[in-house]
Amino acid sequence: MGVIYEVHLGLLAQSELPNTFDEVRDDWEKTFKGKRQKIITNLKRVVPDESAYSSKIKDRSNEGYAEFIRTDHPQFDEIMLKREIKMDLAKSRYIQNRDNAFAAGGDFEKGVTNAKDKYRTNTVVTWMVTGDRDKIYGLVPKARYVLEGKKALAEELYTSVDHLITSTDLKPFFKRARYVPSVVASINKWMTQVAYAVLAGWSDSDIQNKIATKGNAELADYVNDKMVNPDLDVANCSITIEKDSTTGRWGIKIVEATL
Repeated sequence: MGVIYEVHLGLLAQSELPNTFDEVRDDWEKTFKGKRQKIITNLKRVVPDESAYSSKIKDRSNEGYAEFIRTDHPQFDEIMLKREIKMDLAKSRYIQNRDNAFAAGGDFEKGVTNAKDKYRTNTVVTWMVTGDRDKIYGLVPKARYVLEGKKALAEELYTSVDHLITSTDLKPFFKRARYVPSVVASINKWMTQVAYAVLAGWSDSDIQNKIATKGNAELADYVNDKMVNPDLDVANCSITIEKDSTTGRWGIKIVEATL
């Protein structure tokens, strides 16, 4: 019968996302800073003084490091002695620096403020790939519906960023539903890299050669006769990362075919 379903699910552009990122960023900053007292209280409970530092940080750390370098290392005793001395020297500084860092206006709060724009960027990329699943849907939830064979649910979410090429029929892509989450996770992983690359201004050739080629090799491993629905022609089915010539977007192309 040939191809029965073919769709390219496009990556959302930053300009198409809900314009609430500054609000999300500022809420994150406020929430994280609000946990400052709880964090320092828990740290003081676990390591209240230098004696606790020695038993819970220094001794455990040294035991782990000793296992890492092994007793047969020719300089084992020298290395461990130097490490023990340095960690004893650090115990008073640890208590003082920790308490200062978590004081109001200290390094913890400064670090949160410095990190909030990075958090904003990460949120933008996440929404470009998944959407916020409220106001807008990204390619990941759409791909999941397609792979599950849920034609009506998938097509209800399609917008101008997507390119529906063939819509004769849609079957579950895999013979077991439990395969879908792993494939969706792989799609999410690689398309997140594509989204970062798009924001960074990478050329199409760099995205293709450095990301898509590797991602497609991983996705191709899922398309085999042991996993794919036996009602489909595995040789002509595919899940690929590519740029669609109609929409001009990078995204995921899913093709189903039958014999």
